Amino acid sequence: MNKPVYNGATHLSIVWAVTLAILTLLEWRNLDRDPLGREILSPFIQREITVSKARADGPVDSLDSSAKEGEPEGLQYEVEFHFNGPLFLLCFFGPVVVFHGVGQLLGRLRGR
Repeated sequence: MNKPVYNGATHLSIVWAVTLAILTLLEWRNLDRDPLGREILSPFIQREITVSKARADGPVDSLDSSAKEGEPEGLQYEVEFHFNGPLFLLCFFGPVVVFHGVGQLLGRLRGR
């Protein structure tokens, strides 16, 4: 009976896939907590910010502690996040193909 062959490319591919997925999910979750203050490190997530004037329904209390310092009063921010799926798949499968290609090349070179 043949021993199973250790394929390092498969193991590297699995580690790469899990790491990429976890990092993307963690960054997405952090952006949900603070959408304006966080810097986006992942190239797969794009932020779109729309600024508009808030309607003045009533008198504005200037002593309101819920207003953040440094933000002009009367502005309303709408933040949307978009996930770039094709770029994620390219970054996901690109290294996997490279790992397997290098593994095949090394296997041929060792076999000769």
